[in-house]
Amino acid sequence: MYNYYSRISLVCFMFFIAIFTSSSYGEQFVIVDRDNGDRLTGRWIGSSQTHFEIKYNEEILRFPLEGNTIHFISDVDNAPDQKATKHYQRGLDLLDIDLPELAKRQFEAALEEAPKYVEAHYQLGLLHQRDGDIDKALARFRSVLLIDTTKFDLVPLLQEIGDSAVVQEEYTQAVNAYQLIIKHYPDHRIVSSLSYQTGFILVENLKENTAALDLLHNAVQQYPNSPEHEKAVYLIGGLQSESGDLEAAKNTFQQFLRLYPESDRVEDVLLSLAIVYLQLRDKDRAVQTANFVQQNTDDTSIIAQAKDIVSASVWNIYTDGLPDLNIQTIVADRDSLWIGTPKGVAQIETGGAGNWIVNEGVAWMINTHTDSVPDIQAIAVNESGVWVGTRNQGIIHYNKNTNEVQNYIRNHDGLPITWVRDIKLDDKEIWYVTDVGVLREIISTGQRYPYYRNDPVPEDIYSIALTPASVWVGTTGNDIAVFDREIELWKPQSFLDLPQDSNIVGFYVVGEKMVLSMYNLEENFNGFFYANWDGTEGKSTAINEGTEKKNRLENIFVTGVVDNGQVPLENGEPNPKSLMLWIAENENVNIYFPYMDEFGGVVGYPKIAMEDIAIQCIVVNKNRAWIGTSKGILTIDKNDIQQTNQ
Repeated sequence: MYNYYSRISLVCFMFFIAIFTSSSYGEQFVIVDRDNGDRLTGRWIGSSQTHFEIKYNEEILRFPLEGNTIHFISDVDNAPDQKATKHYQRGLDLLDIDLPELAKRQFEAALEEAPKYVEAHYQLGLLHQRDGDIDKALARFRSVLLIDTTKFDLVPLLQEIGDSAVVQEEYTQAVNAYQLIIKHYPDHRIVSSLSYQTGFILVENLKENTAALDLLHNAVQQYPNSPEHEKAVYLIGGLQSESGDLEAAKNTFQQFLRLYPESDRVEDVLLSLAIVYLQLRDKDRAVQTANFVQQNTDDTSIIAQAKDIVSASVWNIYTDGLPDLNIQTIVADRDSLWIGTPKGVAQIETGGAGNWIVNEGVAWMINTHTDSVPDIQAIAVNESGVWVGTRNQGIIHYNKNTNEVQNYIRNHDGLPITWVRDIKLDDKEIWYVTDVGVLREIISTGQRYPYYRNDPVPEDIYSIALTPASVWVGTTGNDIAVFDREIELWKPQSFLDLPQDSNIVGFYVVGEKMVLSMYNLEENFNGFFYANWDGTEGKSTAINEGTEKKNRLENIFVTGVVDNGQVPLENGEPNPKSLMLWIAENENVNIYFPYMDEFGGVVGYPKIAMEDIAIQCIVVNKNRAWIGTSKGILTIDKNDIQQTNQ
């Protein structure tokens, strides 16, 4: 039963080792344990049928085989001492009489004395494997290989462990076993196929894309003639695309098409390549590639995907230069955007349609001003400065005139808490929203007025909006309070037209309208509510109805523009299209004209290029919407929306 551990007699064993090593070992070291208790470590010279010789302290010593125990070692520095050797021999003896648990204790005791006792690690690995404790077994075999790769041939053993783990769907164990072979036996004949197999497991079963990409990239470079090469190149392109390395993904997919023009994967590769072109903002090639696929396939699913790519070509997708792809807030500042992420702020110069230039200077000053990179929750800008609200690091202010950065923190600067959710300003005041209330700052004097836990000011404030006469605040529920800026008093506000049980997402001022976006879990819809600045003539409009998933409902954001350039009506009244709202929610972006109660267009997001995105903010600048998502920024022109809906 324990043929792993069976031994032959000492004399026969020593005879076999002596004869074998005399012909097979060159620079081989040995430990000689003599019956009188002496221990000698020296270089092996050779042996006969009765004696052996070692070089010890520059002298040649000759000993009889019988009465001496020999241990061959490759590293003198890691040689076990006598105490460790005795524990190890006791362990072997206990295995001979079928007492594996007691043997384990002896091998562990040996390692306490000599942590690099390779034979003890090996025996413990075998015992753990026998007990089904594969993780411990692999840890011991890893130690064996780190100490002395040549001592044991572990390839068959590790391959058996890996193959068994795959059958049992224990993929992490399989990868760990296979990677030991790949790392420590790089020239072994099975490494080529094992590299591909391990990479496929990392991608398809463990979703460890970074490790898979490294392994598969090495595999295709070293073993290009493998039958698995085609699949690996296809997967590498997908992994590069997912990681945002778009140029590399483009090159990989193009290489695939050159190498495997008859492959069953060609249509999928062409679609993937079209998506990469789309993400690289090469819309013409994206559309050309998608149309080529449509014209050369009968697969309705492939045709549908190709059409989605063509539809998505009205969008631009931006990820370059962002500290994180999770976009939490955006504001426009003339020809630039200030973008807030969990890993700091970015400033992007847009200049015109399609332009995207990263301006690192000021962003770097803001991101490095605090002890750790700030998690940006809100941004407000004007001609003189940029105000950044953070999660737990207060307010960071950049002065455009002096090029200085200042951090407002708790208590000292009037903040009751360092988590700032929203900031709004005009030419007179700045208002900061925190978890427990709001802070008002007079720009001309710097005087600050806190409104915390003051009835009717709600505590859980989420958003704020300023009009010339009032300040509106709202909670994640439906509590609303209004501050009269002339008499400096608060009052609660309610609307009959705002559905009960609605949750407010955000407040916005558009032209002479107060707009709030909201969702309602009770009735499974989201939408927006708008009214005059004084709260009169309120009206609710539903956008997404019948959706039960909260995350689909709560991501709805509204902004808008007043286009005074619209041609007025014949009677001199303003054109009803001069006031336009943009509504971004998780499925589409919509244009809505409140004075006409009419939608001017709706376009779905390019989900073929950005799957499972969550919409988190929107800003409109020069008839172009910039939409922050959980995976980067989407942008679209008003004309593209309206033309798409014609």
